[in-house]
Parts: sequence; structure tokens; C-alpha cells
Amino acid sequence: MKTSFIILFFITVTGTVFSQSSLSARLITLSGHPFADENLSLHQNPLDNTGYLTFEPGLIFSYDRYLIKKFSFRFSTAVFNDRFNLLSGYSQAMIKYKIMKYYKHSIYLGLGPAVHYTTEKSSVEGYVNEENYKTANNTMYKISWVSGLVEYNYCINKKTDFALALNHIHPRSIAISFGVRFDLPNPTGKGCNCPGYR
Repeated sequence: MKTSFIILFFITVTGTVFSQSSLSARLITLSGHPFADENLSLHQNPLDNTGYLTFEPGLIFSYDRYLIKKFSFRFSTAVFNDRFNLLSGYSQAMIKYKIMKYYKHSIYLGLGPAVHYTTEKSSVEGYVNEENYKTANNTMYKISWVSGLVEYNYCINKKTDFALALNHIHPRSIAISFGVRFDLPNPTGKGCNCPGYR
């Protein structure tokens, strides 16, 4: 996870030299596990009677570098307390596309690979590795070559958006996150595209 933060910092510093970019921070809240089976009874912090819905609090940090009008490159990294009450996270790189913009409202879709990692679960009695994680030292990991995002943004002011998203936090799970996105200064001097900006 330390490597992910170093990469994010490097991309942020170098990317701002060349194009418009932004940073976002979002809280992870409710998560859904529609394909979970053998480990359902082990899920902690359930929000239903079955364990398909859980509370997995955490943070997602993202950097967006805009390529052309509707496309941007996004790198995200996250850390959270997972459904087994253990430390987990993921890092994700994707191309994000703006599919809709109306006044202050925007909707984006993203697609790209992700690396999911979690604490080794030998301490969880009865745990079955149904998501086929690989193990290295005390960490379990899995690469999802196709990973996605759906994000809604609401423009608060010239530089700030409220963000609500569906995130692919485990190989077979999604979570709802919300937070804010900040535009970084554009070296070309061009402003944001928020309504009313001149």
C-alpha cells in the first residue's frame, strides 16, 4: 500500500505540469457481495440477515488527468476495514469517460485493471478462499483485469464537486463511496467547465 501512495504522489506532481487534473477523496460505506457463498456467515458488520450487505469503512484517494474533452486517466488507491474486520485495499488504473453532463450534474464510467490486496486470513476460522487470492508473505492479492466505476458528480463551485460512486473494492464485490473532487490549478490558465464559470 505504501508503494501505491508513492505512485499516486509522483503522478500528481508530474501530471499537473502538462494538463488539467484533479484530486478526490471519498469515504467507503456500504458494500455488496452478490457472489459471496461459503464465507457469508463470517462477514462482520452485516447490514442484512444474510451478510450480502456489509459496512466496510475506508478511504479512496484518486488522481485524474484529463486527456481530451470527455476522457481522463484515473489512478486510485484505497484502504479499508473489510468484511472480516481485517485491513484491505486496492489500487486501480482506468480510463474514465463522461457519458452525460447536464447543468451541474455529470455521470462517468470507468474501465481498467485493479489489484486487490488483503491481510492473510489464517486467523479467520472457517474462511474459504472462494475469490482465488494468491498469497505473498502476509498479504493476499488478486488482479482484476477488468474493473469498473460508475460516478456521479455535482458541481459545488468552480473548483469543487461532490462525488458519489460505485467502486469495485473486492474481486466480486462493489461498494458505495462519497466525497469531494478538487480541480488542481491548470498551467494553461483555462478554468473549469462548471456552469456560470467565465
